[in-house]
Formats: sequence, C-alpha cells, structure tokens
Amino acid sequence: MVNDANWLLPEGVEEILPNEAIKLEMLRRSVLDDLALRGFDLVMPPVMEFVDSLLTGTGEELDTQTYKFMDQHTHRMLGIRADITPQIARIDSHYLADSDINRLCYSGTVLRTQPSQMGGQRELLQIGAEIFGIADESADIEVIESMLSTLRLSNANDLTLSLGHVGIYRALLKQQTISDVLETQLRDVLLRKSSPDLSELSARLDVEPFQKLLGLAGQANVLEQARQQFSGDQDIESSLAQLESVLQHLASANDINIHIDLADVAGYRYHTGLTFNAFVAGRGRTVAQGGRYDRIGEQFGRARPATGFSADLKTLVKLG
Repeated sequence: MVNDANWLLPEGVEEILPNEAIKLEMLRRSVLDDLALRGFDLVMPPVMEFVDSLLTGTGEELDTQTYKFMDQHTHRMLGIRADITPQIARIDSHYLADSDINRLCYSGTVLRTQPSQMGGQRELLQIGAEIFGIADESADIEVIESMLSTLRLSNANDLTLSLGHVGIYRALLKQQTISDVLETQLRDVLLRKSSPDLSELSARLDVEPFQKLLGLAGQANVLEQARQQFSGDQDIESSLAQLESVLQHLASANDINIHIDLADVAGYRYHTGLTFNAFVAGRGRTVAQGGRYDRIGEQFGRARPATGFSADLKTLVKLG
C-alpha cells in the first residue's frame, strides 16, 4: 500500500502542472522582454549565499524570513534568498561599479520561512527591476511605469496604485525624541491605522502629528492637506513635491485608480523615499510593490540612489 505521506509537500509549497506552467513561463518571457525593451539588463544571482552578504542592509525583517544552514565546505552560515533585491544591489556595487547608471532586471525563486498571509506561499517566483544611480523621482516614475506594464501584460483589471513616502514619517520622527521601542510601537499602530491605540501613546510622545498623518489618505487633494498641516518642514515639502511629480506623470493613465496613503510605513526600515503598491479589485493584498531604497549598497562599498519594484509571477499569472 502506498503511503500518502510520500505525496505531501510542505505547507506553502506547490507544484505547477503543465497548463499553469506554460502560462507562467510565457508571462515570464513577456515581462522580461518588455523590461529589456525598456533598457533593463537581465542578471541571475545565485539562490544561496553567505548570510553576511545576503542580509546586508536589509534589517531584521528579512533575517527572520531567511532559511539558514551551515556550509560543510567553509563552515560559514549560508542562506537561501528570501528576496532578490539585496543581491541586485551587491551586483551593482561590486561587478558593475564602472557604470554611473545601471538598470537591472531579474526573475528567480525565493524561499521564505513564513507566508505573508494565512494560507499563502513560502516559495515565490519573484520578478522585478531596479534602477541605480538616479536620485530624482524620474527613476521612480520609470520603475512605476515598468511595474504597471508588467501588470497589464498579466491582464490585470481594475488596478489601484497606492502611493506613499516614508520621508514624511521620518521627518515627523526627527521632531521628537523617541526610543527604538516606542518607535516600534508607534509604527505598529500606524500599520493598523488605529487612532484609539495611537491616543494611548500620548503620555509618552506628542501624538498630534501622527494623528494628522493617519487622516492623510485618499485622492490627490491629500497632498495639499498635508502641506497645510505640516507647513514649514522642508523635508516634508520635498517629499510632497516628489509625490506630486509622480501624480502629474500618471494623470493620463486612464486604466488605473490612484490612491494616496501618507501613513503607509510598512517599509520604513527598508525604504527611504517614495513607495508604491499595486492592488487588484477582489484581492486584499498587493500584487506588486516597490519603492526607493537609497544607500542599500553602502555596506558593499558603494552607496547609491536606488529604486525598484518586484512581484510574484505565481500571483500575476492568476490575474488574467
């Protein structure tokens, strides 16, 4: 008698059968071809690396998502990548340092110790693109356009693009003295959009600016509201100007809905500027995401302006 356990896969891991596999492969080729036409060069980082380099500049969140094991040859700790972006930053810093500007794209498997949602996948087929060496928002616009093109190739309908900027939250933090523990609690409250929980922190910090921040979500007029409420802060005004530039560029895109969320701090410890998330009606989580992460290559010896996007091809192939 055959043991059914022999057929079982780990939770969050799936096999892709012929009908789905060919669709996924055709989409992968279409997206990479499109990125190539936009000037992005394909790179293929390894699936595993020494943990020291794999997690450089990424923070504790990616650390806990990374499978680690001992290399029998060197007796150093190896990790299986949970995200490809840090590897791209290393390639830009180490192998392509002669170029002032690098546009790189990639596609490959990533493994994570925990799914991002209940019943989600731990093995993703990540695809994305990064631009290194351009500090202004023109690079963010280019990356957003590439991400939207990827979603259109996936036949995604009823798209919503949510824009944020972690520079605003950073500027508000600079106005107060907040411990790391308190900042973690504050960020958790903002992530949950909980005004009552924010009020409970009032004995330990001035919560008024963060209460204002929670209310700054909606249409383009949110930017003018933010200018009025935080007038005089040059860092905030600069962040709002960048967002406005992106909005003006996207104004002619009739097939997407634009949403502004200035309290989106989900990538605060990683991102440094503009952030963007794409949603499709009927799906509660992002289908593609990205943002600016300047200086990620600093620990590789080359601090660089950088921005990019990524998506899971397994998710994208189910959108059409």
